[in-house]
Amino acid sequence: DMATFIFGDESGTAVDPALDLARYIHAMNGTDAPSQIQESEAFDLALQNIDKLLTPASEKEKDREAVDSVISVVCSVFQRIFLKPGANVSQLVEKFVNKITSNSSAQPSLRLKAMSTIYNVVNGNGEARFSIFLSMVNFASAAGKDLLSMVLSHCSNLESMFTEWAVDIEKQRLMFSAIFEALKKHDNRDGAHEYRLKFLRSFQGGKDFSSALAHAQTAVVEAIANPKIYLFDYYMDLDAVKALKADPSRTKVFDLLHIFAYDDLDVYNKFYKENSAFIDGLGLSMEESLRKIRLLSLCSLASSKATLKYSEIASSMQILESEVESWVIKAITAKLMDAKMDQITKTVAVNHCADRVFTTKQW
Repeated sequence: DMATFIFGDESGTAVDPALDLARYIHAMNGTDAPSQIQESEAFDLALQNIDKLLTPASEKEKDREAVDSVISVVCSVFQRIFLKPGANVSQLVEKFVNKITSNSSAQPSLRLKAMSTIYNVVNGNGEARFSIFLSMVNFASAAGKDLLSMVLSHCSNLESMFTEWAVDIEKQRLMFSAIFEALKKHDNRDGAHEYRLKFLRSFQGGKDFSSALAHAQTAVVEAIANPKIYLFDYYMDLDAVKALKADPSRTKVFDLLHIFAYDDLDVYNKFYKENSAFIDGLGLSMEESLRKIRLLSLCSLASSKATLKYSEIASSMQILESEVESWVIKAITAKLMDAKMDQITKTVAVNHCADRVFTTKQW
């Protein structure tokens, strides 16, 4: 009986959870139970049988609750071992996490709940908490999109968690990369990009960018390809992105970013003509890139004067005059400018235009 298993024997006497856990497992396996057992032995026994313990006898609510209760007792035994003086916490956590995450398809939400319980148990041990949370991210990624969303809902204040865990920059990067790989796996491109940028930002002021260069290149390509990103100040400010310039195999990626940050269609066309194979190899759509650089060229032109002639815009963007209005509408929709068109005088009155560059050019 599960209630007896958790709360005591039939006389109401409190029982040793480790011994009761061992007896429960032996009964489940049809083997003889010991008369006494060490907590560490009971814990190891539970881990050896974790898949069986996590499998309900049926889909009935009471059987599912029974599984939940057993896992609570396993976590309770973990806590008792954890609280003992001299306990090898990192080994204990590693042993538990390795077993609980060994199967992401069987009862994944229960496994995640068990890890969450252990995370709370090791309060005060930053290294253990970091290790558990990293395992939760990787496990949830393997288990599915919904569980991943649930775990990542706790990441809004990840920086303060880093402070609480007192983990070094390498571990922080490990967490950022685990998160952006998980988000990428589940097609959350914007989310993955956001965490890739957090990863790159962690290299500010550093000297060794070897482990960041590939990610810096990916971030630049993603930004250029993203139809919602038009301002590149943030990317140009990242030391890891600046380091692309010094890497012969990636210099052209930096040059391309520089064009999207500061230059116009003429410069892009010249660069593309000289480096078409390289740019196509990055997986960038020629059509989308042209669309973006045309809008940015319009933005630069609109920054220089309050009133623009249709003919000026057509020349700058290398389009027909009859296409000017549709392109101005695209720029307004993208929030790059606020303007009014006059079809009679064929002019555009610019009220406001987004700044493409810093007040001081640094490159």
